[in-house]
Amino acid sequence: MLSFTFPSPSSVPTPNRILTLAFLFPDANDKQTLNKVVAWISTYKTCHVEMVFEDDMAFSIFAGSNLYFKRRSFSNPEYSLISLSIPHSEYNSLYKYCQSAATHNLGFTDIGMVLSIIQPTHCPFYNAAPSVDIGYTFCSKIITEALQFAGTLEVEHFVPCTTTPSCLYGVFKDSNRRIISSVAYKRGQLRQMGVVK
Repeated sequence: MLSFTFPSPSSVPTPNRILTLAFLFPDANDKQTLNKVVAWISTYKTCHVEMVFEDDMAFSIFAGSNLYFKRRSFSNPEYSLISLSIPHSEYNSLYKYCQSAATHNLGFTDIGMVLSIIQPTHCPFYNAAPSVDIGYTFCSKIITEALQFAGTLEVEHFVPCTTTPSCLYGVFKDSNRRIISSVAYKRGQLRQMGVVK
């Protein structure tokens, strides 16, 4: 006679959550000069990054806009997505940080974005204070600050004001926490094409 022993509910690991980072790789038709310059100078040719949660809430800032935390589809084919499997505690910390930071109505700093590429990491001279304290930011700085707030190991030694979208892409493309996933819009497109059920 066969018998099975099932683990107690308290010993079953809790599944992780999925965090997606969306990186914009501008094509030749991109109208934003800053996007083209940042991508041209960067190792991985990306100019923008957003953090996307399981409910498709996205956190970031564009040139000429304010910081946002809102639903986005990522239907633009210029976006490349990297999804990570992260613990609930890290996910919840990130979500709360994004909710709170978005209430500060932070503006975008073109100068900060450009200087992130050229100022020395060990001795930044511009935009070094936390974004919520100075009232402005750029995409990779605020995302690095959020990730550090949540204790994300991949960026623990980064200096936010010198972190570019390319720096984040480089560290997360090789993360051992990377998984295959996508956002709702792109999963829907795959379903329509009959690739997935």
